[in-house]
Parts: sequence; structure tokens; C-alpha cells
Amino acid sequence: MADRFVLEQTLETVRQQLARWNVASASVAIVKDGEVLFAGGLGCRDGAELPAEGRTLYPIASCTKAFTATALGILATEGKFDFDTPVIEYLPGFRLNDSYASEHLTIRDFLSHRSGLPRHEMAWYGTGFSRKELMAHLKDLPLSAPIRYAFQYSNFNYLIAGALIEAISGQDVETFLYERLLRPLGMTHSLVYGADFRAAENRALAFDYDPEYAMGTRKQIPYYESPAEDPNARTGDPTAAAGCIISCAEDMTRWLQFNLDRGRVGQTRLVREDLMDLIATIHIYQGEDCGPYAPQRSAEGYALGWSVYQYRGRKMVEHGGNINGFTATTLWLPQEKLGVFVDINQNVSFLADAISHSLVDAILGETDGDWYARLYEANAALFKQVEEIFRGFAGTPVPNTAPSHPLSDYAGRYEAPGYRRVRIEETDGKLRLDFNHFTVGLSHHHYDSFVTDEPLGEFPAGLALRFETESSGRIGSVSLMLGTEPGLKPIVFGKEE
Repeated sequence: MADRFVLEQTLETVRQQLARWNVASASVAIVKDGEVLFAGGLGCRDGAELPAEGRTLYPIASCTKAFTATALGILATEGKFDFDTPVIEYLPGFRLNDSYASEHLTIRDFLSHRSGLPRHEMAWYGTGFSRKELMAHLKDLPLSAPIRYAFQYSNFNYLIAGALIEAISGQDVETFLYERLLRPLGMTHSLVYGADFRAAENRALAFDYDPEYAMGTRKQIPYYESPAEDPNARTGDPTAAAGCIISCAEDMTRWLQFNLDRGRVGQTRLVREDLMDLIATIHIYQGEDCGPYAPQRSAEGYALGWSVYQYRGRKMVEHGGNINGFTATTLWLPQEKLGVFVDINQNVSFLADAISHSLVDAILGETDGDWYARLYEANAALFKQVEEIFRGFAGTPVPNTAPSHPLSDYAGRYEAPGYRRVRIEETDGKLRLDFNHFTVGLSHHHYDSFVTDEPLGEFPAGLALRFETESSGRIGSVSLMLGTEPGLKPIVFGKEE
């Protein structure tokens, strides 16, 4: 194990790397052999002068997923639920777009992202649809793979898990997570409602790169807030089970130790050991290629709310999280009795992983990681790749082409089952897209194809829209490619009369 001097040196390097990556602050927690080695903040939570501290709040985003899986472990420990019973037996009205999947999928399938559901991110993100509406829309969202065949990450899988918790417990998923898991763990500074976080004094501000998808300067951005939230009614984000928890370094030491202790808090057991093992066991493999993390990290697979790797010959259990302006990672190595949590207030940044892996290496006495340099390059490459993928859907523009109709003919409202309406407006010879409360300009690409001028939600600029003409000559539909999973087809929105 690294001595205190080595740990202090490593934390000083973190401070230096925050400046190099132009990231405002980091929340860091480290536990080893039952001892808290560090629980504090580095940098300034507001990007200027307010220091980040051990109790400074940061959204942990999809690191929440492991909490949701563990919440179901609590219910299973109490004999109220079984991971391998079809979900439809607990939720009789549950329907997916495929009848066989509806009847046979279990919560183990959803928690491990092997349900066949692709992301369908724009079917929930920014829509304002309620939890009940999103559950009802599942029957309209196409699957893109056979069940139990492929890993396809989707927040809808955890929407379903949250609905299951609510049906069995009779409590909102936020209440259950807090009352049955966070509070017993002593995570009393943590929150489950975004409105409470936005009202808190000791909170980190949200930042993104400027421009987006470039490793440049940073800018403050708004916190994510679902249009469906109602603080007065205590109505949270509809996808709360996928990413609602806001926490701090001090509290996350308790979560790390709870997992290292296999479901025990002190002498009190919340989850059976065999169920904790089930939650941290791979249920679908993702392959051997760990990209910029290789060769130190390999053999990637997904458990229940956790990814599982081999890290320098040791089992590593990990999950990342990203929400507007924040990137987090939580990991633990059971053989080493070591856990690390890092959360930074920067959108889509590999720095959280670089910090966590460097801390692990310092404690293990390894020196060949070079994680900051490797992952900085990987982050820049990722931004370029994402832009190229979505611009690639539009194809190479054919020169000297024009739209087949006057721009005013493309204007109107378009709808697709399971999605919010798309609205196209024409003003002063320019088309604009209004979708999920995001409004962006459109530029002509070629023929009847247009591309977005600016990012649309989580999609970069250059997203393609293809209009189709009916036999009558009227513009009848527009299609958008709203995902990258193999087998996923463009979503077709029909024009309203």
C-alpha cells in the first residue's frame, strides 16, 4: 500500500491535472482496508474561489444504477422479490414492443442491459413525459436486438427497475432509495431530488467545454432539470432510478465500504451476501477490447448496475456517470479491499477515470499507467469520433442540389409513437427544429436532407433530418437517426394533417 507521502503526492498531481484539463474541481473518496484514506474536494466548486470540500454535493448520475440494483437486493433479501421472475408478474400492465420480450424478460435482464432495448435517449431526455407516460410508451419503442443477445446500455432499463421498486414497496423510488439505503448507510448529506440539490448552498456548479465536443476552455451550463419535475409535489426526474442521487466524498466512503463489506453496515446486514455477489457478477460480456484502458484493464462485462473488469490481474467493479456538467466514477477492488470515488464538475470528461486509476495505481504501487496523458488523448479522440459518427449519417453532401419544395412546405408538426412531437418552423428563409424543448437551426445538406447547426441535447451538431414526399407531392415525414446501436433504424415522424 502507498504511504501517506505517496498519496499526498498523487493528490497534488490531481490538482495540477485539474488545471491542465481546465476542470474546476473534483470530489474524491478513497477507502482501504476499512480505513478512509481521503474524503475531500480539490479545486474550486464554482470554478473561481469557493473551495470544494468533503461535503460539497455533486450529482453522481449513472453511478446511481448500482444503488437501484442494491435496492432490489434489499427487497429480495426480505423475500418480496426474485431477480429471475418475469417483470410482467410484478407489473401486469407491462408491455414492450415485442410480446415474447414482454412475457419473459426478468429484472436481471434489464439491470444488465441485455433486454434488447436500445438507448432511445430522446424518447425521455428533455421530453417532460411523466414516469407513468414513459412506462406506457415502452410498447412503442422498437427493440434493436434479441433478448439476452447483446449489451445495449439504456436508461429505460432502469426506469423499469424503478417502477418495480415502487410496485413492490409502495413507495416512490426516490423515497425508497433514501429511506432504505442511503439513510441506513449514514449517507445523510446525500439527496435524491434535483430541486433539493439546486437549492443547496454547498454544491458544485456545472461546466462544459466551449465549444462543446472540444478540449478547450470551459463555460458554466445549467443543471439538468426534467420538465416533468415538480418540486412542490415532490415529483422528481421520471428516470430517477437511472441517475437521481447527488452525493459527496464523505458519504461515498460509506457506499464504497458497504460494497467491500458485501452488504453489511457495521454489524447490520442489509443485503444477503449471495445477492451482493450476484449484483457484482458479470451477466453479459462486452468483449476483451478496453480501448485506451488496455492492457492494464481488460475482459469487460456488465453485472447489475456495475461494470466488471480485470485490472492488473484483479477484479475491478466500476461504474461511470455523466449528466449535464458532471462526470463521475465509482470503483472497488474486492481483493485489495480498496474503493475509490471521483466526481468532477465537467461534462463528458475522462479526467474522472484518469484520477481514479492513478489513485488505484499509487495505492497498489504501480507506476506504468500514465493515465492522464493517455486518457486526455482518448477524450479528444472521442469528441472527434462522436461528431464524425453523427455527421456520417447524413452522408457526403451532393453539390449543386436544392430542396424539392419551398422551405415553408417542410414546416409543421411531426409525430412518432413513444416520442415527443417534432416541430419544424420556417422564418426568414431558415428552418428551425424544436424537439424536446431544444431549438436549433437547420442547414440544407442536399436534396431533402438538412442537418442541425448546433448540438441537440446530447447529440452534436450535424445530426441529419431526412424529409420524405408522399405520392400526392406533400412532405409526409421526417426521419432522424437517434442512436448508434447496430440494428437501430431511423425514427420516422409522420407529418400531422
